[in-house]
Amino acid sequence: MLLAALIVLLLLFIALGMEVAWAIGMACLAYLLLADYMDAGASLRIFSHYFLDGVDSFSLLAIPLFLFAGELMTESGVTQRLVRVASAFVGHIRGGLANVGVVANFIMAGISGSAIADAAATGAVLIPRMREKGYPVGFSCAVIAAASTVGPIIPPSISFVLIGALMNLSVGRLFLAGVIPGILMSCAMFALTWWLSSRRGYPVEPKLGWSERWAALFAAILPLAAPMIVVRIMAAGIATPTEAAAVLVAYVMLLGFAAFRTLSLRSVIDCAARAALVSAIIMLTVGMAQIFSALAVLEHFGEILTAGMLAVSTNVHVLLLVFNILLLVLGTFMEPLPLMLVLGPIVFPLFQGMGVDPIHLAVIFVINVILGLVSPPVGLILNVVGVIARIDPMVIFRDMVPYFAVLAVVLLVVTYVPDLSLWLPRLIMD
Repeated sequence: MLLAALIVLLLLFIALGMEVAWAIGMACLAYLLLADYMDAGASLRIFSHYFLDGVDSFSLLAIPLFLFAGELMTESGVTQRLVRVASAFVGHIRGGLANVGVVANFIMAGISGSAIADAAATGAVLIPRMREKGYPVGFSCAVIAAASTVGPIIPPSISFVLIGALMNLSVGRLFLAGVIPGILMSCAMFALTWWLSSRRGYPVEPKLGWSERWAALFAAILPLAAPMIVVRIMAAGIATPTEAAAVLVAYVMLLGFAAFRTLSLRSVIDCAARAALVSAIIMLTVGMAQIFSALAVLEHFGEILTAGMLAVSTNVHVLLLVFNILLLVLGTFMEPLPLMLVLGPIVFPLFQGMGVDPIHLAVIFVINVILGLVSPPVGLILNVVGVIARIDPMVIFRDMVPYFAVLAVVLLVVTYVPDLSLWLPRLIMD
């Protein structure tokens, strides 16, 4: 009864439009009050105890640092340089600026680690330009929204930091595990963009000479070094993900102050304030979700869910398909963070017991929840690009359908070919 009340209240609060962190917290508080009234053995002290335990993690410190680096990157003009180099090399291919959006988001993914940040940064630059060139606004937004989904897959990734801290997995291995799946996602979207643009006759950019291409590449060479520095120092064991995030912040600040001279003390303070605001929301959600996870364990929710999944099938391949479908459905109305925090401690032991590598499962998990960001009705990325273009997110999703289908196919390939996720971590870190 108490478990049912907890889940029903959580879904009810989310459906009413309450912020996810407060929805989880209010549902848990109601559970504890009801349990105390019924003398069911749960104490209100659990609330503060598990909340503090949830956020008391050195690994989670990487999140505000990566967010801060992303804000500095946009403020210092790094985004414009990366878009320019992408345009120089692929703008003349059929698809033009749409191809540029795919490539620019792939490059941005190696710096910010956030899909929403990448969609906002590249969308603000490219969507107005695509509209001027005659691209349908829905298609323009769909390309940027879909391309930004590689942000949390290509290292560094805030999502991998979270799930690594939650499940006690090596964040360095998770970062490396996302490289090949992220490349596959971007290549699939590039191919789809080329095909759609060829059929619909979308314009292309003028083909630049090699001197202009090299000039654009030279202007972006320092930002392009950022992801290589982060991955290298972690793979070599020089720095933890949190320390690597601090190195990234210092590097971007050095570019902004010394190389590009586009940052000021005031702009850095503004970037820090924006990163702190988003970090506070994330940490609040992490703490609240930790309480929910503790109560779910108390009510044996994991055993119930496990029994339900095993009732469908005991074949691991079938269960992985069921798991993918479940996450894709839940992602339509729940954000990635609570999905990872609530379901992670439940499903990881189940699949590990069936022989699925937790690093591989984490990659599957993250791809699934990120696809939820481009799925209505919540669809945070759809809302971000919709605000930039001043268009209804549902109009964008209609143009998103082919991209969503292609990404779903990539998800299935990654799910059933584990070596795509595990080969690089084994090669470098073993």
